[in-house]
Amino acid sequence: MTMERKYSIGEFAKLTGMTERTLRHYDQTGILKPAELTEYGHRVYNNRSIIQLQKILVLKFLDLSLGEILAYVKSPEQDLAQTMVEQKKMLLEKQKQIDTVIQTMTRVQETVSGADSVDQELLLVLIHALKNEEVRQRWLSEHESDSVYNRLHSHTAELELGKEMTVWASKMKQFIHAGKEPSDPDVLAHTKALLSTLKPEVEPLLDKETSEELKKGEGSLFKSNPYLFPSAFNKEEELFIEKVIHELILSNVPGNQKGDKNGFL
Repeated sequence: MTMERKYSIGEFAKLTGMTERTLRHYDQTGILKPAELTEYGHRVYNNRSIIQLQKILVLKFLDLSLGEILAYVKSPEQDLAQTMVEQKKMLLEKQKQIDTVIQTMTRVQETVSGADSVDQELLLVLIHALKNEEVRQRWLSEHESDSVYNRLHSHTAELELGKEMTVWASKMKQFIHAGKEPSDPDVLAHTKALLSTLKPEVEPLLDKETSEELKKGEGSLFKSNPYLFPSAFNKEEELFIEKVIHELILSNVPGNQKGDKNGFL
């Protein structure tokens, strides 16, 4: 009869490609106990330990947690085939989530590519918006299925104007942090450039009825659900932008000293 081969923890680690630290952890958690302990407390493993470790590594390969693996070690009669079905379903969901994260990161990188630097808060708002894009679209369709917001939303996505908006918002924050006034020529010119970009694309979508709706209730829909429609600006920044828009409107009033004969809007 062949004597069973025994291994010290160092030998067993080298044989199996595990680290001694991992083997000690498996011992402490009960996942893989050594076959015996020497009189000095040293761990000793055998060939049955190898078979047991192979089972553990297979379960780990299936992405089971250590707690789930321990349950199998203690109750080997569990239905592994059914667990594989459930585990596959979970992994497919995880894969979908990872793909979504990668797509979101790619879109964010594309969107901010035109900005010199992007404010951290603005970046977080952008990621949040993209992460919740499907939920936001569904919410809009349920609450305002035929509103101007839906038309603008779908068309804006189609036109990919997010990049222009991000560059504008980032630059506006820089102006504010630099202490610029709403009437500063650079601030007005920057906002005028954005409006010039948006106007030819958005204006044809707005018939008289939707234009009036936008004037009367601009922002009300979005403010009713700040989680799905977070603002990239804080209260002080929003007030600054309102003043900028006011300055642009004054610039368009005939006879106004600030008037621009070419018009900002």
